[in-house]
Formats: sequence, structure tokens, C-alpha cells
Amino acid sequence: MKPELIVDAPILGQKKIWVKKINKPHFDHPYHFHKLAEITWIEKSHGKLIIGDYVGNFSEGEIILASPELPHLWKCDPAYYKSNKNLVTKAVGLYFPLELANRVSDDVTGIHMYNELMQRAERGLRFYGKTRAAVNDKMKELVNASGLLQLGIFLQVIDILSRSDEYEFLASVGYTRSSNINDIERFNEVYQFLLKNFHKDIMLEEVARICNMSPNSFCRFFKQKTQKTFTYFLNEIRIGHAKRLLQNENYPIKDICYECGYNNPVHFFNFFKRIVNQTPKAFRSSILKMNNEHRN
Repeated sequence: MKPELIVDAPILGQKKIWVKKINKPHFDHPYHFHKLAEITWIEKSHGKLIIGDYVGNFSEGEIILASPELPHLWKCDPAYYKSNKNLVTKAVGLYFPLELANRVSDDVTGIHMYNELMQRAERGLRFYGKTRAAVNDKMKELVNASGLLQLGIFLQVIDILSRSDEYEFLASVGYTRSSNINDIERFNEVYQFLLKNFHKDIMLEEVARICNMSPNSFCRFFKQKTQKTFTYFLNEIRIGHAKRLLQNENYPIKDICYECGYNNPVHFFNFFKRIVNQTPKAFRSSILKMNNEHRN
């Protein structure tokens, strides 16, 4: 499948927003970027998210803000690709020109906060807590609105995000965006392969062949573009999957180890602690405690 390298809404250069509703079995876009800023709301679905050099999970209710030209890939979990009629992916992509807020308002304080928000969004932002809940509610209103009402709700969303400190950066400080088509194509092929096969043994040679490179050249290329070694990135994918599985308290940790592509439990524990800063058991306990507190 040839990557759709730039997926632009039909509003470039205009003073408007564009709402793209997604209602399908699973995401099907390749690793790509836009010329517009984007707020993504995941109403239903879960899986893996790659944005810049970040790799992790996404779940229902996610609010992700990305600046223009920040490459990303949404990949649903394997169950969504098995014709399971009980699973559906519902999401909304809200696209807007970077300069839109500056064109519709002359409030100095508000514009300053907006510009700071979009500067932070160059690394991709994930919102949580009360901010996430508030924007979820606003997005439900926005998708059913039109005209000036829709624009007004969009500005409310931007105002909430601009004032919030409930966010985390996704791409690393050292990440450098690349709009080179050849690079994007290579990473799309590599990422799609890894997300499909991370639970198996993966040889460096077979991944390098995807890029028509020698293993050494591929490792240098990957490190230069992502600021991470290929081995570390692969383990981030595997550990991210383990974090999802650990939320099921009845799933034995040893079985999760093998499910994520590790043949040696010691390697699994070592990489998990290195990436998460907790042991798998401690991580599971913290998640279960958090879920119980949320229910109460």
C-alpha cells in the first residue's frame, strides 16, 4: 500500500475548520502528516499510536493535538482487523489552519496563550484529567453543530486546551520533523511491519531489507531520524502492548511476556523497568488501584 504522505483537508488558506468523522472497522491511514493542525478525538477504539518518535497506546476518550507536519500513525489492535462486528472505530479529526485563531480574534492574552499551545504541539500533546473530560463533551457538541456555532465550540476547545496544564508531550525534545517523502515512505513500511509482527522474533536483517539497506546503514539511519536505537524502539512497542495486557489482573505476567515477543522473562522484566520505571507487577498494582479509586 503506497503511503498517503500528506492527507490535507480542503481548507488550506481559508478561515475555517474541517471536521472529519471516522466510523469504520479500523484506522487505515499510513504513517503521514498534514499541512494543517489537528485535534484527534477517539470516541471508540484502542491500539497503538506513533507520533514523531513516540510510540505508545491509545484508548477511548483520547484527545491528541498535533501541529502541522508532525508525522503520525494510528493502528488499531489486531482484533479490529479480524472482521469482528462487535468492534468499531469511531473518531473525529478536527483540522484547522495554524493562523486561524489569530485571524478571528485580536485579544492579546488569548492569542499569546494559543501561540504557546501550538508551539508545544510541535511535539504532539496528549491531554488528560478534567481537560480531557471537558473536551470530550465539547467534541460531542461540535460534531453535531454547523456554521458559526461549530466555529464557536471549536474556539471553546482551543481556549480549554490553551489554559490547561493537564497534558504530556509525546515526541521527544530531540525529535526533528522530516517532510522528506522517501523518509516517510521508509518509516511507514517499517512501522507497519513492526506493529504487525512485534509479538514474533524479528531479525534486524529483515527490517533493513524493507528499506533496501544493510543492517548497519539502517541502524544509523533509524538513530539519526528518531534519536533512538531500533532495538529500543521495538521494545517500546512491545512494552506498550504489555502495559495494556497487564490491566487484566487474571492474565499471568509470564504469559504476557511471551505474548509481547519476548522469549526470556528476564529480558522482559529488564526492558519493562527501563522503559516504565516500574516492574510489571508494580505497574499492574498501580493501574488496578487507580481503576478502583475511579469507580469509588
